[in-house]
Amino acid sequence: MSEPSGQISSGINALMEKYMAVSNNIANASTSGFKRTVSSFSSTLDSILANQGKESLFASEIQSLQTIDFSQGQILRTDRPLDVALEGKGFLVLETPTGPLYTRNGSLEINRLGQLVDTNGNLVAGQNGPIIIPQDASGSTIKISLDGVVQAGDVSVGTLKLVNFKNSSEDLEPIGLGAYRVKTDADPEAATRVKVRQGYQEASNVKVMDEMINMMTLSRVYEMHINILKRQRENGSAAMSVANSQG
Repeated sequence: MSEPSGQISSGINALMEKYMAVSNNIANASTSGFKRTVSSFSSTLDSILANQGKESLFASEIQSLQTIDFSQGQILRTDRPLDVALEGKGFLVLETPTGPLYTRNGSLEINRLGQLVDTNGNLVAGQNGPIIIPQDASGSTIKISLDGVVQAGDVSVGTLKLVNFKNSSEDLEPIGLGAYRVKTDADPEAATRVKVRQGYQEASNVKVMDEMINMMTLSRVYEMHINILKRQRENGSAAMSVANSQG
C-alpha cells in the first residue's frame, strides 16, 4: 500500500476509535457517575475540514489519543437512602472475584446476606471489610455521613472505603457500567478530599449536544477519507489497465 493510502487508512481507523468512544459517551449520558472518554488527534479535524483537500489528510498520520475525563458531574438529589454521590476526587471500591474495581456510581443496594453491594451485586468495600446491614434495619434508619460512616439506627456498621489515584486518567481504564480497573502498577491512596452525599447521585459528565456535534464532525471527515481513498484506488486501477493494454 502506498504511503498516502496507508496514512488515510490509519486515519480511518483512528476516526472509528473516536466514533466508538463518542457513541459510548452518548449511550451512557444517563449513567450515574459515568465519565466521558475524550480524544485528541495529532492532525486536527478542524484543519482537515477547513482545507477540504487530500493534502491536509496526507500532512500527518492521524492518531487518536484517548483519555478519561474525570471531572465532576452534577450532583442530583434523589432522597433514596442508599444513593450516594461523591463530591470531590475519589472512588468507591468494589470487591470482585477478579480483583478490586473502582466506581463513582453510588446507586447501592443490600443483598440477601445484608451486605452493601452495587447494582451488579459486587460488594462495596468498607475500611474493615464488607459492610453488613442488620436485617431489621429499614431504609429510613440507614445514615451515611459525609466521611462515609454507615449507620443503621444508632449502630455504626462500617465506613465506606474511599480511594484516589495520583493520575486517574492514566492509571484507570473503563470496563463498562461506570466501573474502572487499574491498568498500571499504581496503588490507590486514601481519598482525603471527597465528601459522601447521601440521598444524591452524581450525573454523567457527558454533554449530549457536544457529543452530537463531535459525531457530525467525525462523519464528515470519515466521508472525506473514504472518498479520497476510493479515488486513489480507481486511479490505480485505471493506471494498471493502461499498463496492461500497452504490455
